[in-house]
Amino acid sequence: MPINKVTRLAILTALSCVLRFSMSALPNVKPITALFFVIMLCFGLSDAILVSALTMILTGLLMGFSIIIVGQIVSYAIILTIASILCRMLNNLIIRTGLVFLLTMLYGFVISIFSAYLFGASFWPFWLGGLTFDLAHAISTALFFPIIFGIFNRLLKQKVI
Repeated sequence: MPINKVTRLAILTALSCVLRFSMSALPNVKPITALFFVIMLCFGLSDAILVSALTMILTGLLMGFSIIIVGQIVSYAIILTIASILCRMLNNLIIRTGLVFLLTMLYGFVISIFSAYLFGASFWPFWLGGLTFDLAHAISTALFFPIIFGIFNRLLKQKVI
């Protein structure tokens, strides 16, 4: 793997970790999901999945590590894969933002499957109980996505990243 790609992945992972910590006081308001979608669009699916996995592992080591990190990694891989397929057909930023919102809601659904199993809870009440958190996550991701995408587009045009 070329050194510039390794460096870019390391910087994006560090940025994701800092963003996750910086917003930790606000439940489920995290710009990192939007960042993962932007990484997928700008650098490819494998880079986005790798950055998301490394971010979950590294922040898990600092915030508290549990088996749920596996669920987070799998959930991100699922929504990023779906996004990479659908975003090829969609070039409109507003439609992509709507897709990002829906896929973030799907993330909440999938991670609830892992969480309910982990805690030994019934899935439907567990998922419904966390729906407001999923909605906060999806709304914040949809708000951050066009901002981060615009920044990355500008940086790519200037060949900064």
